[in-house]
Amino acid sequence: MHMGKLTPLIFAALITQPAFAQLLDKSLVDENNNIKAPGGTIGKSLQGQIGAGQGAVDIPGSSIYLIKRDPARSIRRGRQLFQRKFSIAEGVGPRVNPPSNGDVTQMRALGAGLADSCAACHGRPRGAAGFGGDVATRPDSRDAPHLFGLGLMEQLADEMTAELRAIRAMAIDEAVNGVPGETFVEADFEGGTDGFQFVDDPFGTNQPGYSSGQLSVDGTDTRAVTVLGGIDDAFVTGMSGGWSTTFTLTAAAEVVFDFDFRLIQSSEYESDEVSNAIIAIDGQQTVLASFTGNGNGGGDMNTGITSRSISRTLSAGQHTVVLGGSNTKKTFNDEVTFISYGRAAVSIPASGPGTVTKDLLAKSVEFGSITAFADGSLDTSGVVGVNNDLRIRPFFAQGGTVSMREFIVGAFNDEMGMQTVDPILCAVTDPANPQAMLSPSGFLYDPAADTFERPPTCSTGADPDGDGKTNEVDAALLDHMEFYLLNYFKPGQYKTSARTQAGSQLMDDIGCTGCHTRQLTIDADRRVADVETQYDPFRGIFNSLFSTASTRFFQVDDGDLYPLLLPEENPFVVENFFSDLKRHDLGPAFHEREYDGTKVTHFVTEPLWGVGSTAPYGHDGRSINLDQVIRRHGGEAELARNAYVGLSEDQQAQLREFLQTLVLFPPDDTASNLNPGNPGTSNPQDPAEHGSINLGALFQIPTEGAE
Repeated sequence: MHMGKLTPLIFAALITQPAFAQLLDKSLVDENNNIKAPGGTIGKSLQGQIGAGQGAVDIPGSSIYLIKRDPARSIRRGRQLFQRKFSIAEGVGPRVNPPSNGDVTQMRALGAGLADSCAACHGRPRGAAGFGGDVATRPDSRDAPHLFGLGLMEQLADEMTAELRAIRAMAIDEAVNGVPGETFVEADFEGGTDGFQFVDDPFGTNQPGYSSGQLSVDGTDTRAVTVLGGIDDAFVTGMSGGWSTTFTLTAAAEVVFDFDFRLIQSSEYESDEVSNAIIAIDGQQTVLASFTGNGNGGGDMNTGITSRSISRTLSAGQHTVVLGGSNTKKTFNDEVTFISYGRAAVSIPASGPGTVTKDLLAKSVEFGSITAFADGSLDTSGVVGVNNDLRIRPFFAQGGTVSMREFIVGAFNDEMGMQTVDPILCAVTDPANPQAMLSPSGFLYDPAADTFERPPTCSTGADPDGDGKTNEVDAALLDHMEFYLLNYFKPGQYKTSARTQAGSQLMDDIGCTGCHTRQLTIDADRRVADVETQYDPFRGIFNSLFSTASTRFFQVDDGDLYPLLLPEENPFVVENFFSDLKRHDLGPAFHEREYDGTKVTHFVTEPLWGVGSTAPYGHDGRSINLDQVIRRHGGEAELARNAYVGLSEDQQAQLREFLQTLVLFPPDDTASNLNPGNPGTSNPQDPAEHGSINLGALFQIPTEGAE
């Protein structure tokens, strides 16, 4: 069955099998399979979920086989593992050692709360990788974050890291070897427009028809001319025109724009009428010359042919340059402005070895600058918001962990006393022979570029917590958990209104989105599916939310009974994210005490998606509502905080009402295109009636069963 194409028979057979949090192992609590616990249990035993182990893409029943050929099943298995109530017999044990003693400043896990499932700390809303509770790993506690959209965060951080490091590599290369130079645009207009096109009203004016473009001979040169005004005796304000072209940079660079221009204003303009020659680079305008009318008399004003050169630091990607001009007002048909350009070049100039400074820009987020010298050394004193290694670590409030796999291994150990001998992280962190590894979810672990967290044990014979058990979490289970969190649903949006839209605009107006960046784009999405959850009072039976699942994979037939279903790796815009994944100092009200008396002062900008569901607030959970946590901001956010305080009470309420639309949701109780339930039912408490996000509807391999 191709994922996303559901036959009515299979769909009907699966919609009645929701999952719950926390989950019991049916083989342990329903003796002799008497179905005494119909619902709220996992049909497969723990060994059944391990299956053939980690295996490979050609070993049926292994984790890698399912991830590549039945990804929805792997996601569901990871979700069940996340909610599974592990037992003492399966390895749940002491946090660090049997007496739970030691130096808490060195072993933070001493303050972690012992749990029997991941959902014990991250299980709200019901059935979700959500939030709940806090732990005593710091004197003032740490709040359990929600894990919705965790895979999107990992991907954004990894791609942003790659962008920053590419800029660093370019700076070193240019400093050591010099720059050979490269020309992107070269025009003299002798044989035509040379790739330029005329554009009416490009500079923020709105008077179409009062500008025109033409190639015209001026002496011995052909020039690209913009003509403004004339036409008639109408009173017209604000007109502009110009010649536009685009070019593409493969990497950030200092770019030089070299050109000549002539500005002519006819003598009939009056003293309140101004003509300008303008160049715009990606919309940023520079006025090259201006003439103010001399009051109906005198001669034409003429700059003559004037050469100019302008430098700009531009990011990788496509850029636009417009050569033209504007006129503020004309009243008669003899008031005419001419702006002409005879040559235009856009290039990166050649340079020899020497000092090179480059701005660090990743997905339009600024991380300061870095300077490279001719000997290959670096000055990182200008780097801000990220460590000097330029690795963005998106997990934990202070930005402490790189990847989800490290996060999972650490949480199993610290919160549940369960260890896993992970062949991937153990190989990557091998002290004698570290090796680069690619996880089944597509994250590249390169020990030559980064330092990763070594698992508590990498020996199947080791017993670090002294409970007589070793390798308690099989690597196959770790694979499914990682894949589950990679593909886990992002938060949804509840009912919007004119007031919430006004509140959203206020966030821009007062500067909140300077750090809480509204959206970021993933260049190559490694997920196999996306779920969009929106307010829908008719189809949203239980909670007025409806989810739409869509696939993001392509199929490859490699001769196996079941084809490979591989991620398309297309771009994906992460909406309502509201984070720049950058570390900021939010002032003393956010500074965090450590047990040894030191303080943490910089924290990664908290994404605001789901914020309407996650009170109390702050990394320590000590702010009781949205108003209080906003007022708590200081430091780099002080201006935005003061702007919020300066709003009227109604405007403040509008902003908070918008934030309240950014919600988490219970997947087991949210109707979707995978199980729409029965809209209008009189029994919305019945899971068969209210619908769910039923991943079972997408399973590919029937021999694995319905679990």
